Amino acid sequence: MHPAIHSVGDKIKQERKKQGMTQKALCEGICSQAEISKIENNRNSPTIDLLQQICRRLRIPVTQFFEDEIVAQTLNEIDQKMLRHMREKTYIEMKKDLDNYAKTNRTFEVQALVRYHQQLLEYEKGNNDYRTCISLLLKLVAEEKLIEKSFLLYTRIQMAIAVLYTNHEEFNHSHQIYDDLLKLPYRTREYKKIKMKIMYNYLRNLYRLKRFEEGLQKVELIIEETKELQDLTYLGHFYYQKGFFLESLQATETSIKESYTIAYSFFIATNNHAYQKILETHISDLLLFPIDGSE
Repeated sequence: MHPAIHSVGDKIKQERKKQGMTQKALCEGICSQAEISKIENNRNSPTIDLLQQICRRLRIPVTQFFEDEIVAQTLNEIDQKMLRHMREKTYIEMKKDLDNYAKTNRTFEVQALVRYHQQLLEYEKGNNDYRTCISLLLKLVAEEKLIEKSFLLYTRIQMAIAVLYTNHEEFNHSHQIYDDLLKLPYRTREYKKIKMKIMYNYLRNLYRLKRFEEGLQKVELIIEETKELQDLTYLGHFYYQKGFFLESLQATETSIKESYTIAYSFFIATNNHAYQKILETHISDLLLFPIDGSE
């Protein structure tokens, strides 16, 4: 069973059928039936103006189509705050913040995310070992039926479990999780960005498993997908990973330098100073041009 994934087209189709409306009735005076069909089948995306007209015909608010983005933003804000607590080991404050979120935001996603971070907190404090933490996270996924209710949380928790396995050098377990996640459909831009995050970790795992040829094939495919999304941040990371696979396969020096140089350019463009510094400090001899002060 796949997690529930709803693109704009899915939601239009779902709402239209819920109201017993045909495509012909929905599009009359707005656009062609062929256009509605393409939108509902995720081959086209509606303009804002067209979406507003469709919403007026369906008598629903436009905001209904941006719920995933709103939820994702809320979850990301909580995540960033919890990660800061983890880095600074401010566990008492982290528990207080989680308790506060649990009391003040009763949405399903936030409640589940709080439970997720509570389990990670117990692991970080040493109260549970990693296997117990994984077991409790899997229990959360099952109890809340995340595979049916929330694509965002399902993928997030599965990735956390994979990272726990990786951190304890159980790379084959991690690989299976990433492999299963990558079989899911990623239709919207928001979900495609999640796929990039999964691919980044998946490629790191392939490198640890010394599956270099497979890693090179996968990274070249995801680079093309990332170009379509025009996400410069992930492009930098994927070209950086491509350089590692090429080095491991003893490819030509020119191809290795090209990958690292492209990665370096994207790191500069996106102000990714941490990775820019790594390249300048450790791989400057594998760039196509000299760096001032790198000697």
